[in-house]
Amino acid sequence: MLKLRSFLFAERKFNVDVGWNVGSLAVVGLGGVAVNVVVAQAWGAGMLGVFNQVFAAYIILSQIAVGAVHLSALKYVSQTEDVETRGRVVASALLLSALLGGLTSTIAWLGSGALGRILNSPDVGVGLVLAAPGLLFFSLNKVLINVLNAMRHMRAYAVLQALRLIFMAIVIVAMAALDRPGEQLPLALSGAEALLFLISAAYVELRCVRLRPNAIEMAWLRTHLSFGVRGFLSGMLAELNTRVDVLMLGFLLNDKVVGIYSLAAIPAEGFAQIPLMVRRNFDPIIGASLAAEERSQLETAARGIKRTTYSIMLALGLAGALLFPVFVWLFVRDRGFGDSSWVFAILVAGIVANAGYRPFLGMLLQAGRPATHTLLMCAVVLTNIAMNFALIPPLGVFGAATATAIALLVEAILIARLTRSIVGIRV
Repeated sequence: MLKLRSFLFAERKFNVDVGWNVGSLAVVGLGGVAVNVVVAQAWGAGMLGVFNQVFAAYIILSQIAVGAVHLSALKYVSQTEDVETRGRVVASALLLSALLGGLTSTIAWLGSGALGRILNSPDVGVGLVLAAPGLLFFSLNKVLINVLNAMRHMRAYAVLQALRLIFMAIVIVAMAALDRPGEQLPLALSGAEALLFLISAAYVELRCVRLRPNAIEMAWLRTHLSFGVRGFLSGMLAELNTRVDVLMLGFLLNDKVVGIYSLAAIPAEGFAQIPLMVRRNFDPIIGASLAAEERSQLETAARGIKRTTYSIMLALGLAGALLFPVFVWLFVRDRGFGDSSWVFAILVAGIVANAGYRPFLGMLLQAGRPATHTLLMCAVVLTNIAMNFALIPPLGVFGAATATAIALLVEAILIARLTRSIVGIRV
């Protein structure tokens, strides 16, 4: 028996790993807020909207660039202790990621003008050209960082995740100090990923796996490609769901409105990462428990996590909703961002309603039902798109926030229903 409850709440490494991930999440959240404040103050709401539309497109394209190869590396590195095998797994994954990342970077560069026309913003097209090189480094970084996850180097994992936002913030602050044009802001995406790659590759080489080109094997390339083809869609849908509101506002309205919305959406997205951080640490335990047929123990543990997550998220959500208007008043000179406070409150309400169930978003995957998981994500994304189309024209930024909150609620309902009916676990 795994003694699941004891493992979850008393096992020292699990608790330490969660603690490091919480710290990393705090840095990422604060970094995201800082970036948006600097952009809003230095370049205004319009350029903040441009930057976040480019960022939204970049995040969606990044899922194509990495092609779920990082998840294949995570799976196979975690399943073997053999040093030589790990070297072959990682080297092959890096080569495939480089090919996919390079191809996606090229597609982004070639399609940048079309995206600018679709969103009625030439600056978005210019920004995507500058962000395109970052997609290559992003795909490589995802593999390297997931190798750390597989080998439970969670402190390094947490630090590297935080460094991405820190590097981005440093580049943007430097651009503000140098008074660079706002359309050049997406250079921060490419610069941050390039710097992160140098550090990630050095750490993996020195502490985890020797990175050698001669370790590349065709068999592992085929394995990673097969895994990626089957797994990338659900990841892309998950990222698309976090960017639907921003892209729809850009399509239906204008850059300035997107900027006002983004000031609230970015910290709200950071807040929504807390349940996902719990999921990241709980996923491998779900898989082990299902394999050991410890369903009753898993169900008991899941209910405890749900109660704890709801309590924490409700307290933090209320505090955040009350403090956010003060933050806007103190740090954002442009008073046109007043609507951001209500947007933040609506988004937080949806995130809190979803919070108790999101840690179990990976339950279907761990139970060997990736197709059902993909259908779940499809239903959530389609709900989000439909509600944004319906609510943005009459309600503007409030409609986008409400649509996103509704999609989050739908996700929670589907997780509960499908986990019970298919996996046999009541959460």
